[in-house]
Amino acid sequence: MREVRRVLGRRTGANLLDTEEMAAFFDRLDRLNEAQLLGLRAAWTAIDRSAHQQAWAAVRAVGIAEGLTGEIDRVRAKAVAWAERGSNLSVYSLSDDKTWREIKLEAVEAIVDAALAVALGSRLDAAQRDVLIGPWLNAAEA
Repeated sequence: MREVRRVLGRRTGANLLDTEEMAAFFDRLDRLNEAQLLGLRAAWTAIDRSAHQQAWAAVRAVGIAEGLTGEIDRVRAKAVAWAERGSNLSVYSLSDDKTWREIKLEAVEAIVDAALAVALGSRLDAAQRDVLIGPWLNAAEA
């Protein structure tokens, strides 16, 4: 029998999903309406690509330095699962052009960014965190 080894790297014991901040984030996400999700996507697409790439480089660097790459992957997976789950029907529909699920999936990149900004918190510097969380803050306040 062949032995399979997993290379896990340094483990911190941190659980980025099991926090009050993440629970509040996903609770708020469940209450966004169609207009807010469309606004989230629009704000995300307006981000300077270079600044976004730098913010993601910082996410990866934190993951490596603090042994959180697995936890970062879990946060991403949960955010994507949120967009993929549930009905295609929206309680708050502005149009019949797109299904609720399509609208959620179009916003998934912005949702992942916001989830990681919340999960990593002060592990990211303020400027990089602002790039990731900015579209979320604009949409959640709308």
